[in-house]
Amino acid sequence: MDYMISRDGQEYGPYTLADLQRYVASGEILLTDMARSEGMTDFLAVSQVIGTIPVPAQLTHVSFPDAMPDYSNPPNLHWALVLLFGLLTRGLFMTVWGLVLAVWVRKYLPKSRAMFYYIGYGVSLLLLFVMAVVAAFENARPEFVGLLVGTFALVSIALMLIARYSLRSSLEEHYNTNEPMNLELSAIMTFFFGEIYFQYHVNNIVRRKKLDRLSLSTY
Repeated sequence: MDYMISRDGQEYGPYTLADLQRYVASGEILLTDMARSEGMTDFLAVSQVIGTIPVPAQLTHVSFPDAMPDYSNPPNLHWALVLLFGLLTRGLFMTVWGLVLAVWVRKYLPKSRAMFYYIGYGVSLLLLFVMAVVAAFENARPEFVGLLVGTFALVSIALMLIARYSLRSSLEEHYNTNEPMNLELSAIMTFFFGEIYFQYHVNNIVRRKKLDRLSLSTY
């Protein structure tokens, strides 16, 4: 039979009876802590559950490890909708969505620079558009306009790739340190599908976290 331990309004466990005896003996669980099994509706003192056993005098109180911070879920728009809106806006929405993900991950990983790269990419697209409009109205030489637009297009592509790979690195670091989810993102898929690929994995992570919470609530 397994037992849950309650201390200061938080529950820990489950522990077997042998675990309780061992932790009480080491001082990690106190005889005055409260415990209940799955079949019990009320908590009882640990001493009533396992009986009195010697506790080392020098161990008067040992705290449980701090609980993992409750990180908010990332933006969870379905990846198919990210693809649809991206197609409808000729890729603009995917750039915006990459920025949304980058802003979220920066909250928990302040050293992430993906947000700035996405902003730079967006600015480069805006400048490219303005440049093309101005050149059209000013009747500039076609060869000059082509060279200028081509140069800025290459800069925009470079910024897009830097932003994607920076966000990939930040997501992997967050989900392998702050929230250990064993996230591994393919470099090739990042190159070709970027924000759609990231959102597919975000959807899976949110689903896994929901299942984990449901399983914990059954104890």
